[in-house]
This record gives sequence, structure tokens and C-alpha cells, in this order.
Amino acid sequence: MLVAILALVAVLYVLVVSFYNSEGTNNVTGGLGPTDQPGLIITVEPVGVNPQTGQATVDLKMAWQGDGLVDEAGRLEQNVRVMINSSVGTQEAKFIAGDPLGRLETIIGIDGEQSNYPFDVHTGLLAFSADTYTKAADGSFQSTGPLVIGVQSSGGVSGWDTSSALGAGLSEVQGLDLTFNRAISTQAFALVLLSLAVILSSFALVVGILAFTNRRKAEVGLMSWTAALLFALPLLRNYFPYGPPVGASIDIFVYLWVIVMAVIAATLNVIAWMNQTRDALNAASAHVDEAHPNEPNAELHHGA
Repeated sequence: MLVAILALVAVLYVLVVSFYNSEGTNNVTGGLGPTDQPGLIITVEPVGVNPQTGQATVDLKMAWQGDGLVDEAGRLEQNVRVMINSSVGTQEAKFIAGDPLGRLETIIGIDGEQSNYPFDVHTGLLAFSADTYTKAADGSFQSTGPLVIGVQSSGGVSGWDTSSALGAGLSEVQGLDLTFNRAISTQAFALVLLSLAVILSSFALVVGILAFTNRRKAEVGLMSWTAALLFALPLLRNYFPYGPPVGASIDIFVYLWVIVMAVIAATLNVIAWMNQTRDALNAASAHVDEAHPNEPNAELHHGA
């Protein structure tokens, strides 16, 4: 039995560690492809996912490919404006003539059910358009022509596996879909913790039933152990990686019932201890009455 338990622990350790080392991948489909045509190249790198706020953070690196817009030093010859659209709104990035194209961070909205943790999936959309512009005397901006855009993606987010579906080639409007799945190591870690919680509460419930049915002696140590579980199990819940808020599916389907089993186990142990203590006192009193049947206090002892 001990060998089987150690083997199971070893297998789980290897799985979690190996999946952890390979997490944070970015599976890219589509994209710019091999082309040397002039255009604005935007490299999208996801850097953060926050399911609680329904937002993800992405880093955008912009560069010009080919001739026509930048000089030999890589500085812009015209003003460039890039429009970044997502479900949280539109962001406008301006690059002034004489400056190089740069990078910026932006927030996009993501949609998903965090309550499905650790199997929740979150998706977001980004769209780009760009043009050159001039600034009029009245301070307004006037477009002087659209720019073609190509998109590519790299990097990844720790704890998540990313899928990036990019628009192909170069075009005046480009977009990409981002999908974030919990890494398998996160899922395995969460399932292991859930299993541990279920095992602990199940053992406590079995011990409580045995004590309640007088098949095992109720001891103060057992009561202390089951009472400690009522504090340990909520603490264990806090160790779930990137854990969801209280009320997620793991609470409804598993963790609530783990706590209920622990409470029942503690109650059964207390009732068993009370009953077995009363029986022991009655047995001791009866033994005294049998040993001293003619003493005047026998009836008192018996009544006690």
C-alpha cells in the first residue's frame, strides 16, 4: 500500500513539473508570412490575463518593413496614427515624424466563465488600422492615406496556454483572436489539491462513523483532528493556483461538500465521545454498587 502511494505521488510530481516547464506557450496560426512588401508590422505579445476583471494585457511592437515611410536611421518621414480596437474601446497611438516607431501596452477585453476553473477558457479580439496624417492649423488631424498592416505574435503568459489566430498577409485592416486556456500544470495542481481535500474529509467522516457506532473508541485526539480540518480545509482552498473567487464550480460541486463532511465528522466524534463517556461512568457506578452492595451510599452511587 505504501509503495503504491509513493508511486502515485511520484507520477503526479513528474506530470505537474513537466507540464509546468512547458506552460506559457503561444500557438500561432495565420499571420504575416514570408513577404518583403512594404507595410507596418505589429507584433502582439500577451503578457497578462486577469479573468476577475475580464481583461488581458498585450504588448504591441511596431516596425516598418521595406521603404517608403522611414529613413535610413529608421525614423519616420511622416506622422503615423494606429487605431487599436477591442471590446473595451478604441485606443489611438500617434508617432510623430522624426521619431522611430515604438511599442506600447494595451488592455483588451476577454470573455469567459471564470466559474469553470480550472477548465475556464477566455477569448479576446484585437483589430488594427493605420494611416499617415497631418495636423491642421486649427489643431485637427487630417488623414493623408491608409497604411497596410501585417500582424504576428510571440511570447506567452505564465500559467496560461495561448492560441493566436491572426489575419493573413498585408491589408489595411487586420485583426487577431486570442484564446487563453489554463495551463495543464495549473489544472493538474488544482485537481491534486481537490483530491487531497476529498481524501482528508472522507477519512474524517469514516472515523466519525466508526466512533459513533461504537466500533472505535472516541478519543480527544480524534476530535482535535477533525476540528482542525475545519480550519485547514479553507486554508488549503487558498493554495489553488490563480484561484477563482468563492462560489466557482469547484466550490459548488466539491469543496462545499468537503466542508460539510468535515463538519459531520466533527459532530459525530463529539456525540460519540459524549455517549461513550456516559456509558463508562454508568459502568463504573454499577461496578461500585456490585462491590459494596450494603453501603448506605450505594443508591446514591447508582443514581449518579
